[in-house]
Amino acid sequence: MVSDGTIRRDRLADRGGSALVITMLLLVILTAIGIYAVSISTTEMNISLNSRVGAVTRNVAEAGAYYGIEQIPVTYSAGGGEAIQTLTVGTNMTSSYTVSSGVVGPLTIQPGYGVNFRFTDFNVTSTVSAPPTGFTTGARVDALVNYGPIPSGTGY
Repeated sequence: MVSDGTIRRDRLADRGGSALVITMLLLVILTAIGIYAVSISTTEMNISLNSRVGAVTRNVAEAGAYYGIEQIPVTYSAGGGEAIQTLTVGTNMTSSYTVSSGVVGPLTIQPGYGVNFRFTDFNVTSTVSAPPTGFTTGARVDALVNYGPIPSGTGY
């Protein structure tokens, strides 16, 4: 017959490996949670960068449109005569916009002005591509500007 001490030792010996298995299982679960958290934070950082680059690109394109509007009646023809400006928009981050503009349509008379004054429309286009950050984007802003009054006989 086996004494009580022997039975207890046998049962305890059978349970000795279960603590190791449970510990390893918990370590695997915690490692998976850690990898998931790092993956989510990396994705959030990429989303934030892409959002910033997109906003900067859009703002630079808008700045180019305002530049083109301020230059009216000077025009910049597409195909080599564009105005190109480079802006520093942050630390180690520059962006360039290209502006083209031109007269659209004939001189017209507007109500409230005499026949000696005319108005004309200018089309201003500003294009920009994203600064080199690994994220590719571009923006284009088109503006139709009614310019005047221009005295009759002026060559626009």
